[in-house]
Amino acid sequence: MTEDSTRPDDGESRGVGWVISQGALFAFFLVAVFLGDSTDGLPGLIYVQSFGLLVSVFGAFFSGWSLMAHGWNVSPFPKPVEGAVLVDSGPYRYVRHPMYTGIVVFILGVGLAYANPTVLMSSLTFLVFFVAKTGREEEMLVGTLDGYRKYRSAVPWRIIPYIV
Repeated sequence: MTEDSTRPDDGESRGVGWVISQGALFAFFLVAVFLGDSTDGLPGLIYVQSFGLLVSVFGAFFSGWSLMAHGWNVSPFPKPVEGAVLVDSGPYRYVRHPMYTGIVVFILGVGLAYANPTVLMSSLTFLVFFVAKTGREEEMLVGTLDGYRKYRSAVPWRIIPYIV
């Protein structure tokens, strides 16, 4: 039962649909990586692929840094976990959702490294998805975490600085 109602929590308030959709996107990404076609034979492709490898490593590092700064008190659900506290240090100084930043950058890098247009497009799909998901998350965070509204004003970028 939820605290503010007499009906059972059907998962909607936690954001189960968002998590299922995110899982489907990750499944699509993996299928595209392992079964998709790469673009072979283009001049200078090795440089694009090498750059992609660096980008994907940076994305993985950024997500890892975010996790370390936030601690293990995270959840794939938009609803904040019980006892969540506001984190505004580390990568959270630059963007409000740096784990998503790292995922999008990692997928972009993998798309470049594999020279796979489908994977490259999935990075854009993830970005659009995370913009929508963070909109829902932020509604919950403003209502749950003391100081989140002020933090949101101080750090204007959700995922990618100067873009979104």
